[in-house]
Amino acid sequence: MALFPGMQVNLTQSQQLKLTPQLQQSIKVLQQSVLEVQQLVEQTLEENIFLELDQDEDGLLEALEPDSAGAAEADQRPEMEETAESEPDTLLEDPAALSDELETDTRWEDIYQDDGGPVTAHGRASSDEEFTAAENYTADLETLHDHLMWQVETFHWENPLDQLIAEYLVDAIDDDGYLQDELSQIRDAVVEHAGEPVTEADVQRVLEIVQQFDPTGVGARDLRECLLLQLRAASPQPEDRGLHEQAEDLISNHFDLLANHQYKRIQRRYRLKEPQLHELIHYIQRFDPRPGRQYAPVERDYVIPDLILRRVGDELMLELNPEAYPRLRLNAEYIQLAQQVEDAKQSEQLKEKLAEARNLIKSLNHRGETLLRVGRFIVERQKRFFEEGEKAMQPLVLRDVAEALDLHESTISRATSQKYIQTPRGTFELKYFFSTAIVQYGEEDQSAVAIKSHIRELIEQEDPKKPLSDSRIAALLEEQGIHVARRTIAKYREAMGIPASSERKRLNYFKTTTRSSR
Repeated sequence: MALFPGMQVNLTQSQQLKLTPQLQQSIKVLQQSVLEVQQLVEQTLEENIFLELDQDEDGLLEALEPDSAGAAEADQRPEMEETAESEPDTLLEDPAALSDELETDTRWEDIYQDDGGPVTAHGRASSDEEFTAAENYTADLETLHDHLMWQVETFHWENPLDQLIAEYLVDAIDDDGYLQDELSQIRDAVVEHAGEPVTEADVQRVLEIVQQFDPTGVGARDLRECLLLQLRAASPQPEDRGLHEQAEDLISNHFDLLANHQYKRIQRRYRLKEPQLHELIHYIQRFDPRPGRQYAPVERDYVIPDLILRRVGDELMLELNPEAYPRLRLNAEYIQLAQQVEDAKQSEQLKEKLAEARNLIKSLNHRGETLLRVGRFIVERQKRFFEEGEKAMQPLVLRDVAEALDLHESTISRATSQKYIQTPRGTFELKYFFSTAIVQYGEEDQSAVAIKSHIRELIEQEDPKKPLSDSRIAALLEEQGIHVARRTIAKYREAMGIPASSERKRLNYFKTTTRSSR
């Protein structure tokens, strides 16, 4: 008889996947970009005395060369995410054993100068002050907001409240020069800040002043108003006054015709001949639709490739980019000194730091090995791309790589996201080489990238006066043995930002008249 009626004790068995800290770090490092890995290494170097930069010029592969047994185990080890039953190697041994395995290749004079000056990651410091190369200095660029705010501060306002309204208006102007907030929103914000009554008419009055600031056209609420501001501020030559009045009337009253490229209707409405229509459109094109972009900061994103593909004779050779990977090693002297620590608590802390250093090196090594394996498979599968270009791109999905390399699809995704390869054809993200297959009804499947390339090529070669329709493009591809439905052509064309044939015909008409007039 149970002592507690209604209560039972049951024994159940279940499986759980628990990742060790080493595996968690390995997954994290694999997923990170080159810059994130470099930041992680830099931070760890500052916090961990057992880790140091390897100044050996032979590169990462020698500095992080794993032992042959460990490499064999890594190749045979099941993928960490695939099954809960896998027990991957923790890659951690007793840190005290490292002193017998590593040679002492670091001397105190390599770390510290005679005068006590430290050795930096870029070389030996020559003075107490850190040297900064001249090319690392950049000028303080003036933004559009700075330029407008300077004009607000130097303008002669009738009262402080108008200046406050102007400051709120400038804050609501985007980098292209357009006002993003409604006048009612700006009014409410000014009332809340100043505690004084403000009407939308007051905001409109101040906005008209701000719209007179440099650059011309700033503070507009749409493209139509932006062009009108520039037209009204312009001082046309006497021979252009009639053209100027027509342009202002067209934008004020029939802007929809201009926006939709309905040039024939514009021609009929203003009774213009083709040369006159061209002259009118060309005159309007003189004005800037984004007046604020001249103050936009120019920021260049430099991509550091993880892999470099070189052509050696008739073969393609793939290697890790030595500039992308920090070269690390363990400091053998600090390991020996740590063994002499007698305090149990301090000894345990040092062992944790040593394990952290070893884990990071092994994670970097695992990252490099995985990227090389994935990269080599992609290069082999897409070899025709490097010879012929986009039209030769082969269908490839994550599952293909995962099955070939005996890895999990999530691992392939991590190894290709934000990872770049430098090739003779340019630098590409590894994900660029993945493309779905279009079934060819018994023939060889085509990748979506290849089909887009064929579509782009046909459109570039079309007669400007008779653009190819989607049905005609499908028929031309059919002649090349590529069977694609018309709706697929339309979807890919829109994805590439190419307008329909009717729209291209209108655009080509104006381009043709522009070139002929010049």
